[in-house]
Amino acid sequence: MYFLAVNAGMLSLAAVLTSLYPAITVLLARIAYSERLRTVQRLGLVVAAAGVTLVTVG
Repeated sequence: MYFLAVNAGMLSLAAVLTSLYPAITVLLARIAYSERLRTVQRLGLVVAAAGVTLVTVG
């Protein structure tokens, strides 16, 4: 998928989304194992989502 995104010309968006794989792991642990998120983790997820939004908007 990364290769396809790079070929489509969305390198900046593809790079940002690929770097977010730790956030997906944290969210899956929250959903699957009901793990609690610390305040720092929640803040990190919000900042990461805001960063993706800003890169997408341009």
